[in-house]
Amino acid sequence: MPPVWPSSIPAPSWPVVKIPEFSTQVVSYGSAVEQRLAMWAAPRHRFQLQWHLLSTAEIDEIMKFYLARKGAYEAFWWPNPEEASNAARKWQASTAYAVNDIVVPTTLNGRSYICTAAGTSGASEPAWPTTEAATVADNTVTWKENSYLVRFEVDMLNVEYFTYLLYGLRQITFVEVAA
Repeated sequence: MPPVWPSSIPAPSWPVVKIPEFSTQVVSYGSAVEQRLAMWAAPRHRFQLQWHLLSTAEIDEIMKFYLARKGAYEAFWWPNPEEASNAARKWQASTAYAVNDIVVPTTLNGRSYICTAAGTSGASEPAWPTTEAATVADNTVTWKENSYLVRFEVDMLNVEYFTYLLYGLRQITFVEVAA
């Protein structure tokens, strides 16, 4: 089981930039004909995080976590704090939900949940799992805990660059990986 991002690190000061990335192979034939092949079934995301203020201890904790992961080598679970604390996304009873809709429990638990099977929610709120990627049935809807499996973008070969971004700019980037 992959490790989890340290909960002691505060949420970023600025909005998390969530950038979808696709993998498309374009094959060109004669007479200006192209065929496009989607290499991934769904987009993966790049997340840019930046803090205004981090204590030296918090920066050092991020660096220790980075070193323990060997840079980009080992993936880890990261719950996007913006999705997990967005009260506008609170779950509602007897509501139609589509695949990829994101909700949070009516009593926030630091997690968000993504709809993996569309349907209508039940009359009462489900017991939300807090294990990464765990699922729960809610009438005809299926929810999955919405932590992202990510790795650091910058590898150990670029540790000087990572150190500059972290200590100088208080900025890091994660890249979503396949589970």
